[in-house]
Amino acid sequence: MPRVIIWSECQFTKLAIKEIISKKLPYVNGVIFFNRDDEVNLYTKDYLIIDPSGGGFHKCYEFLNENINVLDPERILIISSEVDMLMLGLLLKKQFKFLKKKKGLSEIVSAIQQFIQLQNMTSNKESFDYKITKMEEKVLVMMMSGLSVTSISNILKLSVKTVSVHKCNSLRKIGVDASSSSALFFLHKHAVGNRIT
Repeated sequence: MPRVIIWSECQFTKLAIKEIISKKLPYVNGVIFFNRDDEVNLYTKDYLIIDPSGGGFHKCYEFLNENINVLDPERILIISSEVDMLMLGLLLKKQFKFLKKKKGLSEIVSAIQQFIQLQNMTSNKESFDYKITKMEEKVLVMMMSGLSVTSISNILKLSVKTVSVHKCNSLRKIGVDASSSSALFFLHKHAVGNRIT
C-alpha cells in the first residue's frame, strides 16, 4: 500500500490534505508530514504532495532538487500558483503534476484522488503556454542559478542590454512581481541583481 508524504510550511494545508486522504482514500498506507529535519526515507513508490507557497518556495526547490533522483515525478503533486510551478519546472527540468491553488474544495478532493490513483492529472507542459523563447528561458534559468545579468552576458557573448531585455520579457510573460514567492526566491535566495518591478 502506498504512502503519501505531505510537504508544506502551512499546518492547515497539511491537516486538510490528510483529512481528505483519510476519508476518500482508505487504501493509502499512511500520511506522513515531512519536515526538512525529519529522518524520513523517501521511496520511488511514495506519493509526494507539496505546497511551496509563501516564503517556502526556495525550501521546496531545495527539497525537490535533493530528492529528484529518488522520487518519480509522476508521483509528485505541486499545489501552487502557475508562476511557481513554471519556475520549478524550468529549474529542475522535470514535469510534475500540478493543482492550482485557488480551486474549490470538491475540485481539490477530486484532483488528489486522481493523483493518487495515477489517473489523468494536468502536467506542467499542458498548463503553461507563456510563449517564452528559448533564449528567454535560458536567461531565466541562468538567473535562477544565481548568475547576474553581467555574468550571463559574458557567458552567452551577448550585450548586457540584450540579456536585460530577455530577462524583462521573460519575467513580464510569466507575471513575476515583487509580491510573488518566486520573486522573493530570486531576490533573497539567489541575489539576482536588478530589482524586479
